[in-house]
Amino acid sequence: MKKMFSLILSTLMLMTILAGCGGKTSADTPNPSDPQPTAGEAEYVWKMALNSSEGDNAYDMGAAFAEKITELTGGKVKVELYGGAALGSTSEVLEGMSYGVADCMVESVSIMASFSPKANIDVFPFIYSGFDHWKAVWSGDLGQEIKDAVGEESGFKLLGATYRNPRIVCATYEMKDIKDFAGFKIRVPNQPAYIKTWEWLKAAPTPMAMNEVYTALQQKTVDGQENPIQDSKNYAFDEVCKYWIKTNHAYGTNVVIMSQDYFNSLPADIQDACVEAADYASEVVTNAALDLASETEKALVEEGCTVIEIDTPAFIEYFDGFAEANFPDLVDWANQIKALDPNA
Repeated sequence: MKKMFSLILSTLMLMTILAGCGGKTSADTPNPSDPQPTAGEAEYVWKMALNSSEGDNAYDMGAAFAEKITELTGGKVKVELYGGAALGSTSEVLEGMSYGVADCMVESVSIMASFSPKANIDVFPFIYSGFDHWKAVWSGDLGQEIKDAVGEESGFKLLGATYRNPRIVCATYEMKDIKDFAGFKIRVPNQPAYIKTWEWLKAAPTPMAMNEVYTALQQKTVDGQENPIQDSKNYAFDEVCKYWIKTNHAYGTNVVIMSQDYFNSLPADIQDACVEAADYASEVVTNAALDLASETEKALVEEGCTVIEIDTPAFIEYFDGFAEANFPDLVDWANQIKALDPNA
């Protein structure tokens, strides 16, 4: 409670300072009697929270969204990017968004699991066959249904859908078969679907903040971690993990996240611009991600890392029944996702 009070107080102080300087925040309700903005003057100035920096999938999606929405609105909307978790952790930003801590952020659908258990579907293990399968889901009606349902339950609006590349494991020792993962100490995000995935493999999932993982790998507190290949390389895990196992076990999806109440309060043209800008950013960053994965793998091999392929059909068979045992309410979505595989 003290932490939240402090957060609210600091936010109110910031809003007071901005008001004194003639600035606007998203909390301001437009008044017809106010001077109308001239061409190119921002009517809405939004703070976008990002956990990473330029070159990361989420950050680049945010940057593309910011540029496009300013263009689409003729300068009415300006989005300021705050990278490196400058506005707080993901949970702090989401919990404080209604108080003006931020107006939007870019993160994966799965990050919403603490607000909506439905969000766990985003990273179910071994239900996608590849990019074309992912695209068939998230560019279609089912992907929109998932975003709408998660958003309705959590109180947030989820916009766009950006491909991140499949999550793979990087480890301090070689692994390949299912039995090799027994007892494997792996850092995972503190979300149910991730934890259940590695428990299913009889590994030892260890939730941990990303800024602690490099040292944990050095000190052998954990034996490995999992992320999209380019993200793991960006964190320099190739310096401490020489084995990169292409499990491709989960395909997370990045989205632009806003308060649903705030989004619904916006004029229709601004709402439409948000949707179009998020879709544009998704396409741009998705195309870049596809090229980046192969480039990153090549760089890893050149510096002496070992990239290992797994027997994917064996893992898929091993995970048969995972949804029924752990997330029975999401079985229908899981089955619909599998049915959309264009390669089936």
